[in-house]
Amino acid sequence: MPDGQDCQTESQRRPFIFISAGDPSGDAHAARLVQALERRIPKAKFAAFAGPKTAATQCDVRFELTKFAVMMLTRAILNLRQYFGALKLADKIFARERPDVVILVDFPGFNWKIAKKAKKRGIPVVYFMPPQIWGWAQWRVKKMRKYVDCVLSCFAFEDAWFREKGCNSILVGHPFFEESRSRSVDTNFITSLLDSQPNARVLTLLPGSRDQEVANNLESLIAVAERVRSVASDVRPVFAAYKEEHATIIRERLVQRALDYPVYVGKTPELMRAATCCLGVSGSVSIELLSLCKPTVILYRTTKLEFRALRFLKRVKYITLTNILAVDRIPGETPFYAKGELPKSTEHTPHERELMVFPEFLDYRDRSEDAAKILIQWLQSDEILARKTRELTTLRDAADVEELPIERAADVILQKFCKN
Repeated sequence: MPDGQDCQTESQRRPFIFISAGDPSGDAHAARLVQALERRIPKAKFAAFAGPKTAATQCDVRFELTKFAVMMLTRAILNLRQYFGALKLADKIFARERPDVVILVDFPGFNWKIAKKAKKRGIPVVYFMPPQIWGWAQWRVKKMRKYVDCVLSCFAFEDAWFREKGCNSILVGHPFFEESRSRSVDTNFITSLLDSQPNARVLTLLPGSRDQEVANNLESLIAVAERVRSVASDVRPVFAAYKEEHATIIRERLVQRALDYPVYVGKTPELMRAATCCLGVSGSVSIELLSLCKPTVILYRTTKLEFRALRFLKRVKYITLTNILAVDRIPGETPFYAKGELPKSTEHTPHERELMVFPEFLDYRDRSEDAAKILIQWLQSDEILARKTRELTTLRDAADVEELPIERAADVILQKFCKN
């Protein structure tokens, strides 16, 4: 059979949707999108490069892409052989099985290549949960215009930015807001956790979902927790690990430090809800924390080289989405640097720090003392905590623009790209 032909006639052919999601959070969103599309097209066929959550649906995961979720160039280079193999496999799928549409979920370094392969085969491409190219290396918008037929944007400012740059963008909202409203949580676990030390306040530590996030930030998170505990002894730090391998690393480090902080896997939503406040690394988790209106400090440690490189790549003043959303709403303020402007450093000015709803520290140096001071201030004042919670509630209500983002995304994909 000639390359590129399907063995079925057009009348017999089932709709075929291909999804590529490399990040753990993207894998979760992709799984829910598959389920929404299945409800609309029960006979559809799904294949993906994704992870365990997508594999738990009716989707055929042909390459476990989430195993290679990395950040920063040096880590990506180590996985080049696997990436090239996956790209070769994707091209075979596109040529022989001819998906109706290719849906990309975040993970831009790899997904740009997938988009290019799809477009070369004449297959339309949708970007759901698009990469934050408005914040990092904005020249990549040329790829979005060239290889992507439709961008499904999460935020109003993002939708406006893509449209301004000539991309076909549709605002669908961010799934984390919907999930916080509808997610079923283990209330018995929360009750048990809070009852185990009745007068304690929970400080939830969120070390990230990627291996290098845990490796780079674990010591800093522990140091912050110890500083907080030295002043507020009633605070109970607990770790929310993404997977068991991370939990093992965390527990071993705690044993080395003679600390007995609990470490849980698969209980992140519950630990967020149980928390008085949180400490986490940057990422999509900040939107989940905003959806719960949890006062949070963001701490992200890089290498010195990566920190210096950010001066030439970063086009927004903040790494945390909640801060970008907050500043974008303030008249006369902008989260973006002016066109052509390079920041003198990645350190924030006092004014920029005043505007943050989630105080953030991005540095190669130890900023645990700075982060701890803020948490201690919050924990020592019920009034400050209440004021912070009200501020987050106002921002959440403004940012939560769509009641059912996943359903909205599925409707757009079905209407524009799938023959039912």
